[in-house]
Amino acid sequence: MPSWQHLIFTPEESKRIDADPSFLYAFLIIGNRHDQAHHSHQSCLTDSSGHAHLYHVPHIREALLDRLNSSQIRNIALLDHEGAGETTLLESMLHSAGVTNRMGHIDAHNTVSDFDPDEKQYEKSLYCSTLSFDYNDLHFNCLDVPGSPDAIAEVMTALHAAESALICVDACDGVKVNTRRVWRLASQRGIPRIIALTKLDADTADFTTALAAVKTEFGNRCIPLYIPNASSAAFTEVYSVLHNRDANAETAAAYEQIVEAIVETDDDLMERYLEGETISENELTGALKEALLHGNLFPVIPTAGEHETGTRALLDLLSDLAPAPDKIERIVEQCGEPVSINDIKGFSGYVYHTESDEFVGRISYLRVLSGSISAHDTFINRRSGKEEKAGHIFRVIGKQQQDISRAVAGDLVAIPRVADMHACDVITDATTDIKLDEMKFPMPMVSLAIRPKTTKDDQKLGMALHEFENDDRTFQVHSDSQTHDLVISGMSDLHLRLVLNKLKRRYKVKVDTSTPRVAYMETITAAVQGIDYTHKKQSGGAGQFGRVVINVEPLARGEGYEFVDKIHGGVIDAVFRSSVDKGVQAAMQEGVMAGYPVADVRVTLVDGKTHSVDSKDIAFQIAGHKAFKKAFKQCQPVLLEPIVKMAISVPQDHIGDIMGDLNSRRAQILATDMKSSSAIIEAQAPMAEIQSYQAQLKAMTRGEGSYTIEFDHYDVVPAAIQKRILNPSAAD
Repeated sequence: MPSWQHLIFTPEESKRIDADPSFLYAFLIIGNRHDQAHHSHQSCLTDSSGHAHLYHVPHIREALLDRLNSSQIRNIALLDHEGAGETTLLESMLHSAGVTNRMGHIDAHNTVSDFDPDEKQYEKSLYCSTLSFDYNDLHFNCLDVPGSPDAIAEVMTALHAAESALICVDACDGVKVNTRRVWRLASQRGIPRIIALTKLDADTADFTTALAAVKTEFGNRCIPLYIPNASSAAFTEVYSVLHNRDANAETAAAYEQIVEAIVETDDDLMERYLEGETISENELTGALKEALLHGNLFPVIPTAGEHETGTRALLDLLSDLAPAPDKIERIVEQCGEPVSINDIKGFSGYVYHTESDEFVGRISYLRVLSGSISAHDTFINRRSGKEEKAGHIFRVIGKQQQDISRAVAGDLVAIPRVADMHACDVITDATTDIKLDEMKFPMPMVSLAIRPKTTKDDQKLGMALHEFENDDRTFQVHSDSQTHDLVISGMSDLHLRLVLNKLKRRYKVKVDTSTPRVAYMETITAAVQGIDYTHKKQSGGAGQFGRVVINVEPLARGEGYEFVDKIHGGVIDAVFRSSVDKGVQAAMQEGVMAGYPVADVRVTLVDGKTHSVDSKDIAFQIAGHKAFKKAFKQCQPVLLEPIVKMAISVPQDHIGDIMGDLNSRRAQILATDMKSSSAIIEAQAPMAEIQSYQAQLKAMTRGEGSYTIEFDHYDVVPAAIQKRILNPSAAD
């Protein structure tokens, strides 16, 4: 038998192996992982058949991870309003679980989850990061989701990857706009929610006040499972209400309230409780799990991440209550029928995040929905229909990556170097074809026109923007066919600044930016007949001759352009009539009043003349072009502007300010839908008037307003405004 050395396992690792009957230890020493973390010695495991196998220490750890089953996995999305302490709390969780040997700090730019250069610059989470670690014989995948309202797409995709949401609420600031938003999104997904009151060690923090604010916002079903020994600087420990009710008067009082809240969710327990029977802790915990799973109760725990106060209690709470992947009923479509994902045996996965790494290349973060996937397996991307290969499978802790050979249903892993993978893609094996409900992401609210500083970067710019669009479902790129601007659109000014930062840093592309030009159009309001124009060129070279007579009249809005040939006889050869049409369309594209395209006109060719020698295609194109411009000026031309339809969601107490502001922007209010505490205002407004609306709405509603826009129609620009557009110097 080969020589070997003892291997030191953590208690969590040893429990996992002890629970697996296919392995027996030759020797096992339980100790501290950090004692041998930097050694690459060998150890021996003996399987049930008596064969000894030599492994390097990292290989044994990898083997343990590969032997995960779905019931051991806990996927948790950490959600908050920006600045509520989510990242700091997660740092304390990693340290308490033994994953890190020191806590990182945001201002020191050394947290595990905020590793992107932009996150270090702005000192806040900007992108969703995945952190995998083991605790209490369970495998946790925690998603650090940005708390900015701009990151709505990250929240939506994270909630498709996780089974639980840990909502972080600042004990001083309370519930804020994005707290409400993430709560609502988690509720719509049917995701169990646990609330962490953060920063309870702050000078102005008070547990009773913070808990009351949470209950006011989210209801009395929010129950404190832990009570702090004090608030502000004196906060040093937490007491479990269920397991340590006699710790002090507060826990004793809270115990009765919590027991009542739990038994109210279970008819059998309620009946026994009312009959005076004592309900055991195990029964209460079981009922609490069910109540959390079905959205009937929401546990609350006080924490102070900076000092790790309450962190281990939080990890224990998540271990006890957070559901395993197979406990959540996820319905998908297979062969046109609704099916539980738990009943599907083949491999399927959901891509919840994609990004590009400077060294690894493209990385796709995957939630395994069913079955399993192994390194080097092939799979089908159901969006593209392409067969791809998982060359490697990574388990990730922020930026760190660990190769594993296999991932099972429920796990969150990363697959590198698959170029054509987009956020929200579904991938499966060749025999498993499923569809998920398509998510409806909010429309972008802010736009910029961009162009590269050097034309040699045109191609790189296009490739980069295409990649960003695939990664972020709230980022859009389009080329305006009228203004010829390349326009990028996102959720806020910061959102677009981050895109520009990545362009410069990752692709070395520098761009100029400007406010997108409004896509005005020109049209006419009156008809004219018999406009006669002759194009004649007979000096030098071949001659040119073409005479046309046209009628021009307006069409209804949105009907575009119509060319009518009413030539009788052979006054214009048939081959030259299409030349007239080409010339007219060229003039329309150039515009007449101010260089904007012309729309909604009918041009009728009624007469003309040809020359047996000098008539040719170009001559009749020029004649048609000149005749149209001559006619257009006599048809009482006007400018048209794009009108967009808006849906603006605001707190009810801001309705008056919003409507007043909309009226100042020439908007027409269509409807107002009053909700419980908010209102949705539907309106139509000129695009020119709302290009800076996102900043104004944010200021008026203190960040609690949002809106969507979509193009609706074109309408005539009022005369006074048209005058300013056509002659801006006169307006000044």
